[in-house]
Amino acid sequence: MKLDHWLFSIALLGAIGCDTETATTVAVDNDYPVVADGGDPTTEVVVFKVWWATSLLPDHVAPSAEGQPERTVPSTDFAYAVLAPGWDPSSPTPPTYLIPARSTAKLSVARGDVLHVRVSDDTFVGHCAAGKALSQDDADFITRSIFPGDFAGVTYDAKSCTATPVMMDGGADAATTDAADAGETGSGDAAADAVAE
Repeated sequence: MKLDHWLFSIALLGAIGCDTETATTVAVDNDYPVVADGGDPTTEVVVFKVWWATSLLPDHVAPSAEGQPERTVPSTDFAYAVLAPGWDPSSPTPPTYLIPARSTAKLSVARGDVLHVRVSDDTFVGHCAAGKALSQDDADFITRSIFPGDFAGVTYDAKSCTATPVMMDGGADAATTDAADAGETGSGDAAADAVAE
């Protein structure tokens, strides 16, 4: 009987010791408005994807909607987003116009809490139509280091929010050619590659 009691106590302690805490998560809230009936749907802003701290949030979030939460770690950092104005997230065709954006302030989450990354012209800079252009240094950082796959083969001008194709001799895509010459591997998206590791 003592052995059974002892084994039960060990099993109970093991179950308590393996009890995990509440997960720390991050979710995207697209605070851009839905266009009213009869309005121009090309003026809607879809959040194409977001990167915060160590987490890629790949869901395409329509205006006034919330993306799926993803696990993350407690941290404080800027959030980086790719906006897709005028794009229908239910479309099988990828967006042709993307805008890099950065949160106006660093965002924090404590262990076991949920961080809501609220994306709008009030909380992010980068949307030129709202008069909130990024600095060129910030735009280069986002397009070359955070989301290089989404901006491959283009040079992004932060003041005008335009992307210009980069062509090399013979019309080859410079970014693709440079990566091949360097023997680089991966998806072309540093954020996605970091999550995959």
